[in-house]
Amino acid sequence: GDGDRGDLSQIEALNLQPQQAGQDRNNDFRTVSALGEFKVVPQLSQIAHRNEQRVNTVQGFISAGVLPSKVLADFQAAMETQGFELPPGYYTEIGGEQAESNDATGDLLDPLGLLLIAMATALVLSLQSFRSAAIVAMVGVGSVGMALFSLWAFGSLLGFMAIVGAMGLIGIAINGSIIVLSAVNEDKLASQGNRKAMQEVVMRSTRHVVTTTITTMVGFAPLLISGDPFWNPLSVAIAGGIGGSPFLALYFTPAVYLMMNKHNHAHKSSTSKQSSKTLHST
Repeated sequence: GDGDRGDLSQIEALNLQPQQAGQDRNNDFRTVSALGEFKVVPQLSQIAHRNEQRVNTVQGFISAGVLPSKVLADFQAAMETQGFELPPGYYTEIGGEQAESNDATGDLLDPLGLLLIAMATALVLSLQSFRSAAIVAMVGVGSVGMALFSLWAFGSLLGFMAIVGAMGLIGIAINGSIIVLSAVNEDKLASQGNRKAMQEVVMRSTRHVVTTTITTMVGFAPLLISGDPFWNPLSVAIAGGIGGSPFLALYFTPAVYLMMNKHNHAHKSSTSKQSSKTLHST
């Protein structure tokens, strides 16, 4: 208490071996005064501040080979289970790897808008169709969804490396859809919505799409097998997103293309009939 800390004699008389229940009395080496002589020496104290507010720092050092995000998640779960609450006027901030990861993620997402515009422009110029570019964009979003599902299925954390993997796989995952759409545009009947021609185009593209997917996933096999906690979220996100890309390219892409093409042909047919009626009436 304050009374004991403010009196040097009380500190010297501090009992180093408090008697426990059921133990014999032992008067040897029981007080602090047995360690030597004590005196009070004034010195300037330093009070830690952060953002102009006093702060108490609590640090934890984890074992090698363990991700800080995993330790932090377990720690926060334990605090929530125990119902830990700070007194009024106090709050907590998480530093270390968590803070650095948030800053790095923000820096990573800053140029995302510009990159999306550049990618959309390249797709429109390459495929010469806004509809085809929209389909590829949907495939990119779907591949990210598959990456997130893979992280959940394999119990990997959604951290900085997982976000990097999810963003990096988009350019690879949409390759299959681009192959299919390019083949469809080169086939006159398939581009007009002929189902039989579309089926043949997809069958011809299957070998290229599957081969690209397998070779890319094999390249990430060493990281998946190693089980390194640092690289595991990255490899799981990329492998999971790319592993699902053939389904998006060979099933989702042609289906959406036919739906859009059907609506387009229905609109043209309706316009053509109206023109014919007008001409006949004239």
